[in-house]
Amino acid sequence: MLLLDPLIAAGMILIAVGIFLTLVSARAGILLVGLGTVATGAFLFIIVPNGFVPFSILFNGLLVVCGLWMVMVSAKKECGCR
Repeated sequence: MLLLDPLIAAGMILIAVGIFLTLVSARAGILLVGLGTVATGAFLFIIVPNGFVPFSILFNGLLVVCGLWMVMVSAKKECGCR
């Protein structure tokens, strides 16, 4: 049985709390989901035995990049321009 790694536990908790927080504040919810996604992608790079073969780099990297994109979008200040 695999032990629960703190990084994946943090990712799961951040994603779960972010989903529920989206009901109250979309920006804060997306920020937490993005941070959880980045943590999950980093965990996959660490735990997968062949984490740095091109196929793994593509999919785990996409997970990290999408998580960082969610964090960037949620942290961006609205300018009020149209």
